[in-house]
Amino acid sequence: MKKIKGSRYISHSTKDSFFVEEKKKHPIVPLIIIAVLLTGIVAFAIAGLRYGGKIVVTSATVESDRIPESFDGFRILQITDLHGKEFGDRQQNLKQVIDGLEYDIVVLTGDYIGEDNDPDYWIVRDLIACFKEGTPVYYILGDCDYTPANVGSGSEKWKMCIVPENETPIMSVFRDCGAEFVYPAKKITNGAGDSIYLTGISYDKELMNRMEFDQDTDFSICITHKPINYNVTRRLKDVNKRTITEIDYDLCLSGHTMGGQYRVPVLGALYSDDEGLFPQEKSLKGLSVDDGGRYTFISGGLGVETGFRFFSNPEISLIELKYAADGE
Repeated sequence: MKKIKGSRYISHSTKDSFFVEEKKKHPIVPLIIIAVLLTGIVAFAIAGLRYGGKIVVTSATVESDRIPESFDGFRILQITDLHGKEFGDRQQNLKQVIDGLEYDIVVLTGDYIGEDNDPDYWIVRDLIACFKEGTPVYYILGDCDYTPANVGSGSEKWKMCIVPENETPIMSVFRDCGAEFVYPAKKITNGAGDSIYLTGISYDKELMNRMEFDQDTDFSICITHKPINYNVTRRLKDVNKRTITEIDYDLCLSGHTMGGQYRVPVLGALYSDDEGLFPQEKSLKGLSVDDGGRYTFISGGLGVETGFRFFSNPEISLIELKYAADGE
């Protein structure tokens, strides 16, 4: 009989081999990776949110041969979309920023309170108190300040120029503070006797004649809450065939977009209610020129209607007018 040599038992138990393999791993490595990733995400989130508390001043220069030479260097301070946000006690942080600026008039382009039934209008009084005493202040309303009863659910154009039939409570507060409602138009005359005009979209023939406004030669600034998003040249050809009903302006100032309140570095704005995903920057903020040579400036504003700002600074804007001789 063949002798069997000595043998040893080798277990192939899954359980035994599992524990053997685990002892060879270094669990600290994946933990470090996870910790680094979480730290990066938290730091990114904190950085993005910090932008929402730091006010910046954006500047733009508009040049035109229609700007009177005596208005060269004229500065407009535009503030929009406060949405009830407070920057320090009675807006003292906002006032500090404004105190460091030089401007000739103030233009407010709507959405001062959170909603049109908000009874707290001190937000308006505190805002007006931020400006240099004696500075002319002009304002319009936003869709959060007043919603007309006859607005159709599918219509968005009303958000551009909102004109209540009667004075609303917030308009009474503005009047008491010395601010003037822009619509239908305001004539701004300087010490040299030259003028520029603030208007809405509609052309009021009787008023324009009384104000000596000639849209072919005078420089006009159309003030809207929501940016004008249609082709103005085509629109004017359609509606002004027989008689002038809408103004052909030189510059439009507006807000409403919050500058794209959710932004990511490099990629820019992620979403806009009007433009959808990854909207074009020119539809959200800044200065642009259309095919007819009209300037549009959109201010990113100070607050938000809902949510928060992410990598999107609250901003106020300073627009400077520059006289450009014909041909320059």
